[in-house]
Amino acid sequence: MNNQIDKQIFGKRLKQLMKNYSETTYSLSQQFKLSPPSISRYTRGDMAPKMTTIRAMAEYFDVNPEWLMGLPVSMYNTEILNEDEQDSSHFDISVFDEIRYDRPIFSNQKTDQQLSLPIDKLSEWGSVFGLVIKDDAMAPDLKTTDLVAIQLNPKITEGRLIAFHANEKPMQIRKVHLDGAFFITQPLNSEYNSDVYHIKKDSVQIIGRVVYRLRHEEQYYSLT
Repeated sequence: MNNQIDKQIFGKRLKQLMKNYSETTYSLSQQFKLSPPSISRYTRGDMAPKMTTIRAMAEYFDVNPEWLMGLPVSMYNTEILNEDEQDSSHFDISVFDEIRYDRPIFSNQKTDQQLSLPIDKLSEWGSVFGLVIKDDAMAPDLKTTDLVAIQLNPKITEGRLIAFHANEKPMQIRKVHLDGAFFITQPLNSEYNSDVYHIKKDSVQIIGRVVYRLRHEEQYYSLT
């Protein structure tokens, strides 16, 4: 690996990852046992971390360490692979049990599972994370124990599978409909009820949308 770190580009990319995954200088300092001022100096481009910290951050955020260092390479593609690992056309992303409202995404509990996804799709999607589906509200599209990839995207696209937090509950995935100031969930399974939230009076945070599902076979979802 090229050990040359571009402090300015590293700072911008770290800051973008922190924004994408709702990290703060404090949460990241706790994760890596660094001081908050050190994290601030990293994001401003005033200081570069040690290579051990670069590798740890890249592993935490599921990104290519050389990309994080500021090199002109793919955010996900990596050549640091052993012979018995996957080929370089795919990249493994972490899969979480749940995403709580009160902590950054990557601070949630990871499972021992991973999703191996094509590099070209990851380049198209941008920032993503994996999740185990916990209910059958969106059956037959999504069923319990399905694995999905969620693209971070705060935009609500009606008719799509949207991941969101509402009123301090664990993250849900539903199809949603906007009616003026109201946010209406639309489960596919008739055993589950729709919920209605007021965008201004309730705490609703859009996380992203499902772009991939793995059950017995793969299913990709359109971005348009």
